[in-house]
Amino acid sequence: MNNQELQADLARVAAEYNHSVLQQAVLENYKDSILLLRAKYASYEKISELLNERDIKVSVATVRKFCRKYQEEAQRLRAEIAADSGTEDKPAPQPTAPANNNRPPLTSEPGKRGPRTARDQL
Repeated sequence: MNNQELQADLARVAAEYNHSVLQQAVLENYKDSILLLRAKYASYEKISELLNERDIKVSVATVRKFCRKYQEEAQRLRAEIAADSGTEDKPAPQPTAPANNNRPPLTSEPGKRGPRTARDQL
């Protein structure tokens, strides 16, 4: 296929293309459940996986877009869950690396250039 034929073919495909919001419309039927999962800090990947297991074929990107559309409602649900359980509205604590206060400074003087690297010798 030469360049002109390719351009003509792509122009025809573009003219015939109709964007469908069908996938997000399918998610509207499960809005409450999806937002509850999101309020409980379920990831977009996990929500997509759960839906796909139940024969609702949807991508992670579609779930992400749908959840962001209703982000305020998910935050409201999250606050209600926190109020019902009597805890603050916080995700599970993330492990952090211990602080190492015994480490020497990166440079001996403030503002002084650090150690020489291989790129300086080029």
